[in-house]
Amino acid sequence: MGAYSTTPLRSAPEADEAQAPASERHDESTQSESAHSGSAHGESAQPVRTVPRVLFRILGWVFFVAGLVGAVLGIAGLHVEITVAGLILACTSGLVLLKLRADQGKPGD
Repeated sequence: MGAYSTTPLRSAPEADEAQAPASERHDESTQSESAHSGSAHGESAQPVRTVPRVLFRILGWVFFVAGLVGAVLGIAGLHVEITVAGLILACTSGLVLLKLRADQGKPGD
């Protein structure tokens, strides 16, 4: 239920367009056509993977695996502090990885 409790941001402008008068929608459509005409001249619509984005994903996975290994070693050695620290590290890096995956398709990054 939590994942579906709010509308995505990309859906909000579509609802506004349906309520706008026809003359405003026509003006917006001509502006969007001129904005999309640049993509036909070699610009890609897909976001390009940049070095920082790839580096953040790699570091996220390294910290995630390190947290899991730390948690397993803490459990094996019966050390509560190491287990908790490993689980916190794994959970935090897992959330960061999910955020990076959610932001991957959004334009403007």
